[in-house]
Amino acid sequence: MEKVIIKTCVKKETAKGTFYTIETSDGRRGISYDDLTQKMGMELELDVKEGKHYEGVMQYYFNLPKAQKEGSKFPAKDWSFEKRKIALECAVTHGSKHPELKTNDVIDIASKFYEFLNTK
Repeated sequence: MEKVIIKTCVKKETAKGTFYTIETSDGRRGISYDDLTQKMGMELELDVKEGKHYEGVMQYYFNLPKAQKEGSKFPAKDWSFEKRKIALECAVTHGSKHPELKTNDVIDIASKFYEFLNTK
């Protein structure tokens, strides 16, 4: 997931289906299978994936996260909640082995575990 600003969005019709050519404010170009024409100039959080090099330029895929797509059956998984939960569980386990720790210490340790989980 990455925050980008859509500079241009042009609809393309082919025999295989419809897609949109996208250019972002930072100069990256690629395609999207989602219609982002109404969101040009706005900062969006998109799923950005690298594609292939085409004529010496890296192409990207820009798509809305599954939870933001209209008609999506299930919401996207909130992994940040899971990471916070795991970090707190690790901190409590660590604190139970060290009874000299105070509650504030356990919260600080949980924050450090959370930071560590976000680096992976």
